Amino acid sequence: MSDVRKMAEEMREELSSIRRDFHSHPELSGQEYRTADKICEYLDGWGIEYRRGAADTGIVALVRGERPGKTVGIRADMDALPLTEEAGRSYGSQNPGVMHACGHDAHMTVALGAAKILQSLRGELAGNVKFFFQPAEETTGGAKRMIEAGCLENPHVDYVLGLHVSSRYEAGSVGVRYGNMMAASDEFTVVVTGKSCHGAHPDQGTDAMVAAGAVLSGLQTLVSRNLAPVNPAVCTVGKIHGGTAGNIICDRVQMDGILRSVDPRTREFLRERLRAMAENTARAYGGEAQVEFRPSYPALINTDAVVDVVKETACRLLGAEQVTLEREPDLGTEDFSYFAEARPACFWHLGCANFKRGIDADIHNCRFDLDEDCLAVGAAIQAEAALALLG
Repeated sequence: MSDVRKMAEEMREELSSIRRDFHSHPELSGQEYRTADKICEYLDGWGIEYRRGAADTGIVALVRGERPGKTVGIRADMDALPLTEEAGRSYGSQNPGVMHACGHDAHMTVALGAAKILQSLRGELAGNVKFFFQPAEETTGGAKRMIEAGCLENPHVDYVLGLHVSSRYEAGSVGVRYGNMMAASDEFTVVVTGKSCHGAHPDQGTDAMVAAGAVLSGLQTLVSRNLAPVNPAVCTVGKIHGGTAGNIICDRVQMDGILRSVDPRTREFLRERLRAMAENTARAYGGEAQVEFRPSYPALINTDAVVDVVKETACRLLGAEQVTLEREPDLGTEDFSYFAEARPACFWHLGCANFKRGIDADIHNCRFDLDEDCLAVGAAIQAEAALALLG
């Protein structure tokens, strides 16, 4: 066991206490005020310098080495979800209707654990380690705002590390991936318009409902008949609304959905193809279609050299059998992608499940919980990987 792993293991009870406090007091995106106060309390107690106000509630902390060198960034998101918790834990949410169902309580705890470890080793550091406690991952993309506020400068950050807990893996194991890690996404709205009339005289109008149905059916081929099967993407229409009464031909239907893809060229192609399919299909039925896109986060693309460091660190600390090399990207989205666009980076999965104890619910589930053994594992890997990147 390395010194860092031993230090992390000795913090197990402290890390559990920190995480449970965050878990009991979740706050929504942009409202992470108590959360930020608590983070600063811990940083003050450990003598770690920081500044507040990045993207409003964000915090940038700095473990400053005693010798010059590079700077590694470690990011942890802070916000919770609008969800009522049903996990039944004694440390459950005390904020009705709000829950840390995406593991951000663990992400903050892991980062704090790594910060405490590295602060105790600062006399050995040739360089610095910055910590980005980031708001609003779930909504407005707090990562981009923190970068715009200058978090990657003064001192200049050379690499960035991030992680997400995953119930696909048990605590004590991890997943890493080279290249495309997570998807880009584009929310979209399609409005199909026609001409309303009495249901007894459909020839007097243009049925937007029928046209929209054809558009919806056609979109099911957007991916399956336009992309190679090995090119991951998905088109989801999750909401559709139209009509005012059962005996009136509908003149307006709105559908809302999202496109997900991992390749920038595929992303642009899907937007162009969706627009053409919607407009031309509606026109074929005598109607019209307007399409609006709302781009979200870019694809998260890991840097191979940084993935090498994280993988080798995890293999050394946990054993190679506990490290999974992921073969497919995750089509979820993650605003860590902005950090990965700006600097060489690695985003990886920290196993948090315990299948024997029934801790296996996925994130964004009202019964989500985690095996707290993962906290020391995450803190050790992030701290050790940062040391390796500093050389």
